[in-house]
Amino acid sequence: MKLTELNHLISQAPQTHIHIQSHREGVYFTVEIQQKEMTHQLRALNGKPMVFRDEESARNMLQQAGIKQVKARRVLPSFSALAQPNFKNTWQARLA
Repeated sequence: MKLTELNHLISQAPQTHIHIQSHREGVYFTVEIQQKEMTHQLRALNGKPMVFRDEESARNMLQQAGIKQVKARRVLPSFSALAQPNFKNTWQARLA
């Protein structure tokens, strides 16, 4: 979905769910639009997904397009999400 299509969709259906999605543990971000049961990504003029380096730049672009409030979904690092609650320091220093 291109930005012009998104603006047209929002003018027709203001309750459209838009969120900023992180990928690869926050390395890059995309904008996703949920319309009924379908999910679309915001695309550039060449048809490829619009990719942002950080959440703030995606939020700024959406604000310039007239979209004020957008939720963000972050992907947690797999190590910290899975191992951190049970991770214990088992290393012990011993003198030789």
